[in-house]
Amino acid sequence: MVQRRSLARRRRRGFALLVVLILIVMLAVLVYGLQSDVQREAGVSGNVRDDLRAAYLAEMALVRAGAMLRLDKYSDYDSLNEEWAKTYSWEGERFGTADGERPRDPSVLVVDEDRKFNLLLLVRGSEEQQKQAAEVLKRLIEICRRTDKRLLENSERLGEPILVGDVRRSRSVGDASEANPDTLVRNLIKYLKERVTEESDELEFTAEGEGDVRGMKKQTPFEMLTLGELMQVEGWATDQKLVYGGVRKANEPIERRNDNDEPPPPWHEMTEEERFESTRSALEADDMRSRDPNPMGIIHFLTLYTVGRINVNTAPREILMALDPDLTWDVVDLIVTARQQDRVDAKKAEETGEIPTTQPPAEGEEEDKASFRAGDIANYAAFAQRVNNQQAGEGEQPAPTIEGLSEEVFNRFRPWLTVRSTVYTVEAAATVGKVTHKIRAVYRRTGTNQAPAQPGQPGQPGQPGQPAPPAPAQPAPAEGEGDGLPPQPAIKLTLLFRDVSTS
Repeated sequence: MVQRRSLARRRRRGFALLVVLILIVMLAVLVYGLQSDVQREAGVSGNVRDDLRAAYLAEMALVRAGAMLRLDKYSDYDSLNEEWAKTYSWEGERFGTADGERPRDPSVLVVDEDRKFNLLLLVRGSEEQQKQAAEVLKRLIEICRRTDKRLLENSERLGEPILVGDVRRSRSVGDASEANPDTLVRNLIKYLKERVTEESDELEFTAEGEGDVRGMKKQTPFEMLTLGELMQVEGWATDQKLVYGGVRKANEPIERRNDNDEPPPPWHEMTEEERFESTRSALEADDMRSRDPNPMGIIHFLTLYTVGRINVNTAPREILMALDPDLTWDVVDLIVTARQQDRVDAKKAEETGEIPTTQPPAEGEEEDKASFRAGDIANYAAFAQRVNNQQAGEGEQPAPTIEGLSEEVFNRFRPWLTVRSTVYTVEAAATVGKVTHKIRAVYRRTGTNQAPAQPGQPGQPGQPGQPAPPAPAQPAPAEGEGDGLPPQPAIKLTLLFRDVSTS
């Protein structure tokens, strides 16, 4: 009897222990689930917080770029030597959390659209102007495909092929089926002139079938709203290598940083030597990119926002070479070197061994001696003197002609040139934690901050000898409201396009 009771008691204890263990396991699972929910909610809250901070920083960078464009003191010309085109310094800017944590400095990239070719010139202007625009686009296609004979020939000055690398590797066997430039331009003109129809609303995009290569017709009555519409044009849609460039293999990069390399320090923390080396590395990378035998994406050289003139101070080599078939690589290289102060400084540093400083010019000294002005492109003699000015030694008179460029060739492409940009693209990005916020905005800039030109001074681009229009007068502050701040700039920015993305 006693043994039975003792055995029953032990059984009940074992059952109670099992129940306790089950309850502990269930409680552990419940706690783990609750902890996971809390961590997930904390992560979501952190991402929302980081996204908001990144958005504010990107907006701040966008405003900073807009301020640089509006405060331009030399708006009669625009070049890569001006502040809006340089690295932005955030020294003295106080942003971050209350505990002193400072996020990574936002990045800003400002590009003028007048350095690109406007596709709408194919259907705008006179018949002769449309024909010239078509020829320029054909040459640009060949340059981006790396089939232009000027890129394949040997350069006497360089003593080596312009394209560095295995040129044959960049053109595969399938390239023979690509549409030729004449067909591509003809199809593009047809698309730009096409108008919306009643059947267009019923069409759906499809990549299947052997019929229309585009798969979808134009949906709006406008010529073109975005450059992405190139993928709807017959011939262009099947040649992504031309539109966006070839896919670079891991062992083929021209200039690539090691993934283990630390990011460079902020610009304001660099020494003069570090700033010079950073600038020179960027120039070398840009030069090597132009000499890359792999196809280039033509979309980076196209725009839809400008009036069609090309800014000689900012246009890349590819655009300048496309303006005329007789413009050689050497001539374009002279133009690019003569217009950019960084290249002039790099050349002088190689010759003298002295690193240039980034200090602002002294009182009374000219702000920018390298950029082309309106008078420099008025005629061949002025253009030649300006191009050769950087090549001449101190006290020497610049040569009145450019080797390899005749006056006849210059007069053919001179109507394309300008020295002033009117449309700018601003790309601002900020990263906080694992969230990156990007803003891309396109602005049209109007007005000038300069005082009216005095008699005898050069006028605005395209109007040699004409006085510049007076800047709009600023209203005088009311009595007692003077705050000592400078007047509002007369330059205005009009937003044309804005896109926001988060990753």
